Amino acid sequence: MFPTIFALGIFGLGQSAKKASSFIVMAIMGGAVLPKVMGAVADRYDLSRGFIVPTLCFGFVAFYGFMWPRLSKAEGAVTVSTSGGH
Repeated sequence: MFPTIFALGIFGLGQSAKKASSFIVMAIMGGAVLPKVMGAVADRYDLSRGFIVPTLCFGFVAFYGFMWPRLSKAEGAVTVSTSGGH
């Protein structure tokens, strides 16, 4: 599944593909590290405070999603027409 997600994630980004691919690879690292961080916070305080970690992560993803139109215009992301079927 990862090759498909990776290919679709960088499709049509032109020169920004390198930056996008680094974010995709960092997402893998987040899936490996952030559960341990959440567990450490939950052990230190309590489980409800442990959920602050994924909440912050989802907040960052939402912020990036809302800012994407502005970011893509600023960096000159290209759009690719797929009306030809290929």
